[in-house]
Amino acid sequence: MTIINFKIDEEKKKKIEEITKLKGYKSVSDFIRQIIEKEMDLQNKIDNFLEKNPPLDKKEIDIPDYIPDGKYLGISRNSIVAVGDSAQEVASILAEKFPDSASGILHKGHESETIDFVFSIFSLDESKWYHQYNYKNNYYPLIPFSMPFNDVEITFMGLIDTGATISALDKNIIEEYSIEATKKKEVYTANGIIKVPVYKGLFRYEGNSIELEFISTEITGDFTFHALLGKNFIDKFNILLLGREKLLGIQMI
Repeated sequence: MTIINFKIDEEKKKKIEEITKLKGYKSVSDFIRQIIEKEMDLQNKIDNFLEKNPPLDKKEIDIPDYIPDGKYLGISRNSIVAVGDSAQEVASILAEKFPDSASGILHKGHESETIDFVFSIFSLDESKWYHQYNYKNNYYPLIPFSMPFNDVEITFMGLIDTGATISALDKNIIEEYSIEATKKKEVYTANGIIKVPVYKGLFRYEGNSIELEFISTEITGDFTFHALLGKNFIDKFNILLLGREKLLGIQMI
């Protein structure tokens, strides 16, 4: 066994001793050892993830001339795996078929609109990690989920919304699949309290089916998603959002 000594100031020493006692570690040494092991485990998972799923590198991507300008290109492991007319269309394909390895979306002929995905990792066991979507320098914690309609499973993209107590589904989806409201409910919005129709449906994520109430919302823009996943969805999971690293991790409770 190797012994490592290091110096810290008195204030930090007291803080470590307080945490050791509060969290029930056997000793300060035990606390420090476990912290180091967790950090090493996290770094190993990051390294393994990046080795299997390298980040987007435009120099490694050969875009054929026959693909017209204006098309959106889904990239996985620096190969083109999807071509579409909108970022939303391509993002949906990546979420359904390449949720772990997708590294970005290119807009051919419009380099300024490149969408970068940042790798993410969660150190807890049995957790799932995702790329966060960076679109025009704004980061979006999106995850794929599905809903059954007439025995057909449809995959959607949902934005994690910690400020909403109830989830919301794009009104176009509600109309397309003729989802009927089960009741009306008062909802607090930026414009005050309003009464809105409330719907109910199965949201499926990683083999788990969650029956949720949701309301209708209008989602617009060139890079859109299908739902706002509020607290009634979020509270079924442990979710880690790291602002500095732009990481997202999810673990079923």
